[in-house]
Amino acid sequence: MGAVNLDPLLEQLAELVAEKVANRLNGNGAPNVGGESNGEPMLTAEAVAKRLDTSARWVYDHADELGGKRLSRRCLRFPEGAIRRYVERRR
Repeated sequence: MGAVNLDPLLEQLAELVAEKVANRLNGNGAPNVGGESNGEPMLTAEAVAKRLDTSARWVYDHADELGGKRLSRRCLRFPEGAIRRYVERRR
């Protein structure tokens, strides 16, 4: 019997977990650890790139500057307010 490649399934699982975490951060699920929930939407790198008229790669490279929050090893989200403030600083 040949080896089974679990990578696609693991990636799907990671995305589902990241989505659940993002929902909790957005206040759409159980409260965050510590009970904090500000209800602020979290954006994907692709959504941020579209708002900033740049590439997703640039967004990933500047994640700290943009207020990016790592939800997992492969999942990064950006608070909408942090992106709004970044845009205002650049005006």
